Amino acid sequence: MKKGLAIEARETIEIPLHIKNGRFRKAGEQVGDLFKMAGLGVVWIVPGGGVLVAVILKVFHKSRPSAFRGDRSGDLKKEGK
Repeated sequence: MKKGLAIEARETIEIPLHIKNGRFRKAGEQVGDLFKMAGLGVVWIVPGGGVLVAVILKVFHKSRPSAFRGDRSGDLKKEGK
């Protein structure tokens, strides 16, 4: 979890750089990840939210931010070096 959050934080800081270099699709994906993280954070605050977040992430794979998806597991391994 900590490594995934570190990756998301690093990628969030890179959003202005993506916009400056004309990579709007990548910047848009990162903004979407911000909204996903914010939404999951709001659900987490609700009583019993930890269970709800776990169910949401297990059932709805597209609701996961990019750093927590299986196809990005290489990034998690790179952070562990």
